[in-house]
Order: sequence, then structure tokens, then C-alpha cells
Amino acid sequence: MLKTFWGGESGWRDEQLDDGTVIWTAPDGRRYVTTPGSRLLFPELSEPTKTVQASRVPTAHTTGLTMPRRKTTRTQDRARRIQRERDLNDRYPKSACPT
Repeated sequence: MLKTFWGGESGWRDEQLDDGTVIWTAPDGRRYVTTPGSRLLFPELSEPTKTVQASRVPTAHTTGLTMPRRKTTRTQDRARRIQRERDLNDRYPKSACPT
């Protein structure tokens, strides 16, 4: 692990290979190779994977399922609930409420 503030233009660089190996390049140009620790326990998982091909054409944004839009704002909903409760309180005075 490397702190991010050591990166940048003149800082450390990293390159990860397909098999999980990370090549660290120091600011002075020296290179350090680290292999994944899982290679000892699970050697079959350390085999290189197939190269991923990036798509050249960006996919068009499709409007599929989306969250429904609110008909009223949260503030309006809250004000309506408060007013409804106040109306109920006015309609049924405390003396009429069962205990």
C-alpha cells in the first residue's frame, strides 16, 4: 500500500498486470515488483485473464426504469401532514378522547 500523497507528476507510479502483479516505479526510476499473496494459496487464480477490449463508441443513454418523480416536495408533504393532524386535533377535543 502506498499513501496517495506520494503520487503525482514526480511521485510513485503503479502498473497492474493481468495476473495481479503490481509494478511500482519510484520517483528516482527504480522499479519494484509485487506479486499477489494469493498466488501461494490459489495458484490457479493467478493465471492471466483475457484482455478486456474497450468499446470505441459510447453507448447511447437509454431511459429505462427510473425512480418516479415526486408530485409534491417533501416540505409540502410535511406541511400537509402537520395540518391534517392539527385538523384532527381540532375536530376531537381532548375531553372527548378516551383515556
